[in-house]
Amino acid sequence: MAGMLDDRSLWRLDTFLLPPGRLSGGDVVVDGPEGHHAVHVLRVRPGTLVRVIDGEGVEAIGRVARVASGSADVEIIESRSHARSEGASLTIAQGLLKDRGFDEVVRRCTELGVAEIVPLLTARVQVRSGGAGARTERWRAVGGAALKQSRGVFAPRIHEPQTLEELIGRLRAGGGTYVAWEEEQSLSLRDALRQDGAPRLIVGVVGPEGGLAAAEVRALEGAGGRVVSLGRRILRADWAAAAVAAAVAHETGGLLP
Repeated sequence: MAGMLDDRSLWRLDTFLLPPGRLSGGDVVVDGPEGHHAVHVLRVRPGTLVRVIDGEGVEAIGRVARVASGSADVEIIESRSHARSEGASLTIAQGLLKDRGFDEVVRRCTELGVAEIVPLLTARVQVRSGGAGARTERWRAVGGAALKQSRGVFAPRIHEPQTLEELIGRLRAGGGTYVAWEEEQSLSLRDALRQDGAPRLIVGVVGPEGGLAAAEVRALEGAGGRVVSLGRRILRADWAAAAVAAAVAHETGGLLP
């Protein structure tokens, strides 16, 4: 029987993201930055219906019972747990971009249901290595906002920046790896996915501004990656990962909900 969570008219409810595990019981308290946003920006009041998620597959519809300074008590009406097996698991590993370009990578990939995002330090990256921790926290905040906006239930796992060698060490564990390279002309991502039977565990590797160096592409090939084309046009670096994610979602029947 369909419930409130299946009612599309309720998808416009304000959504609040709580830490994993907070939705395992009954009623919840929306506090911290989310509570401040609920009370002082959105101005929720007792009786307001809201949607609450934990970023790990649990979502709920609740009614605000009480409002305090910076927090709101929510009585859960209906909840549901999703499994990661409901969609293909895609990891996007992309070279870091200048300024806040990587924010857009995180935002678009989150909206599309990417499972993990790995910022890469590659030969043509033009970003200083300092302040990685603060950047990662910002990316996680960007991902959280995009998750709420897109009505998703799984937040991507956003890693600290890694070298290409560290990524290659992970690739040896298995899974289909596809390296988007503008110099590849014969094999498209679509054809490669179809040849491989649209695997459910996928890694998409994308370069920074200027792309991946040839030696990096060969190293990824040596680790089992398949070099693929995203088409005749050259995409901006902050759009390429979204193109990979959209193509994978189409060929596999969808990424994470």
